[in-house]
Order: sequence, then structure tokens, then C-alpha cells
Amino acid sequence: MHHPPAPQDTPPIVGVIEPDPVARSGLRTLLHGLGIDVSTFDSAESYLLAANGRHVGCLIVDLLLPGMSGLELLRRLRSSGSDVPVILLADESDVPTAVAAMREGATDFIEKPYVDIAILKQVQKLLRAPPVGHA
Repeated sequence: MHHPPAPQDTPPIVGVIEPDPVARSGLRTLLHGLGIDVSTFDSAESYLLAANGRHVGCLIVDLLLPGMSGLELLRRLRSSGSDVPVILLADESDVPTAVAAMREGATDFIEKPYVDIAILKQVQKLLRAPPVGHA
């Protein structure tokens, strides 16, 4: 179901770009548990096609995507003038990749397997939502 652009008082959407359907579903469930609206995508290309100017509060992006990588997507977003916060996820975090991601404007770089609370706290910080554990 498609909705018109969200009014200012509507909570922003978190975009999850993750090729693994189990991980993608897990992130959706985790964020939905806090009442956060989530749109999921299996590739950078599918996100770019669907986004089409649609506002997201932040993106959670796997570094290793089919086709365009998470780092390439980040570069494309920044070169187009987008300042959407991007959290990159990677199976094997290495210093050069983390440094490159931060230089390209990533908000955070989290190594898999991640701890749920780490993702939740970062997303809530970016969305300015109430802290984890508060009603």
C-alpha cells in the first residue's frame, strides 16, 4: 500500500536495505516492536527505484549488497545531495572499510552479528525517538 508524503507530525520511516531475507525480516520485526515504520529492500537498486523522493528518517544498509554495494549507495546518496543518516552493517568489519564509510558520510558502521540494542539505540537517536526502555 502506498501513502502520500508524510505530514510533519508523522514519525519518519526507517529504510532497511538487506539482501538476506531472514536478517531483513528480523530488522523489520525489531523496529516494528518499538512502533517504528519500516520499509525493506533487497538491494540498493530496489531502494532507489522505490524511494523516488520519498523521505526516510534513516537507512540501515548492508555493506555487501548484490549489484551496487552499500558503500556505493552511500556515495550516490551523498553526491545527489541527500543527507539521510546511514548506518552500514558488515559481516566483517575492517578498519579501511569503516574509515571509507565514515569519510563518505556514514553515520555509523556496525559489525554483524550486531546486538539488537545497539541498532535500536542508534536508530532512536537518529529519529529522536524516546530512549529504549521508556514508554
